[in-house]
Amino acid sequence: MKVTSKQIAEICGVTRGTVDRALNNRPGISAETRQKIMKVAEELGYRPHFLAQSLVKGETKTLGIVLFDIHNRIFSQLFHSFEAEARKQGYFIYLVLSNKDKELEIEYINSLLDRKVDGIALSPINKGTKFESFLNRSNVPILSFGNRLSARFPFVWIDDKQAIKEAVSHIVSRGYRTFIYVSPPLRNKGKENIYVPEQRHKGFLEACKALTDIRYHVITDRDYLMTIKRLVNEAEDKPAILCSSDIYALDILRFLKTHKIRVPEHVGVMGFDNIDILNYVNPPLTTIDFNVDEIGRRSAELLIENIKGKDIPLRTNVGYTIIDRDSL
Repeated sequence: MKVTSKQIAEICGVTRGTVDRALNNRPGISAETRQKIMKVAEELGYRPHFLAQSLVKGETKTLGIVLFDIHNRIFSQLFHSFEAEARKQGYFIYLVLSNKDKELEIEYINSLLDRKVDGIALSPINKGTKFESFLNRSNVPILSFGNRLSARFPFVWIDDKQAIKEAVSHIVSRGYRTFIYVSPPLRNKGKENIYVPEQRHKGFLEACKALTDIRYHVITDRDYLMTIKRLVNEAEDKPAILCSSDIYALDILRFLKTHKIRVPEHVGVMGFDNIDILNYVNPPLTTIDFNVDEIGRRSAELLIENIKGKDIPLRTNVGYTIIDRDSL
């Protein structure tokens, strides 16, 4: 049975107000009475009523974070750094996974609001004015990362468009003139929030169109591997496969090896994200690294600053670096 402050007051022969002052280290009681109350509370295993305290203070010291899933190492790593920063500042985290389900995402956000979280960080799958109006009605600070909402909501990520442009320049500097760009999420354009794939795609197109004597193909098929095989076989010169994510690049490396297409002798491959599993890949994959830990830490830090009433930037860009390995 849960021990109450009323029971402690009865045992100690004092008022509930006196117990409250002792438990919350407030003045107005003697050291002897405080010590007696604290000793009884400890012996009985007393724990304060968290929700009742939250109502009085107007905050719960909790945050919500909404991710697609944690199968992708980017998201699991981001969550760890987000949670570590929040915990350092005295906040507890509710983690929910939308699984890229728009209705489930809204249901989970409502659940977080029902639990009176002080703020929410999310990588949204929903978008548009109706969804943003729903978020505004929550009356709690909202911050996004990865997929962006409109400029009205603070956003923490990298400059995806510029990063892909630099990737194209890097590949061209290695002598490639034929590109195969792989981004299956683009097939969902207009159906859901795919801000990150769209920005990377825009950057790729802008980079290619700014160059002369460049040939390129964009693959958005769900079953992209057979299309890649056909394009590699038809290419007049050695092509470079640029992927919008390391996950696709790893799949392609395995597929090419199965079909005895050597990397980089027959085709070059480059990914994006620098997930930690790349440490075990052969040949080592050229990719773009960005500081996921910094994104998680800054997201928590800025969200908490916003909760405390401080103005925060509407866009925070984290740096990135091309990691040149043996796959080009």
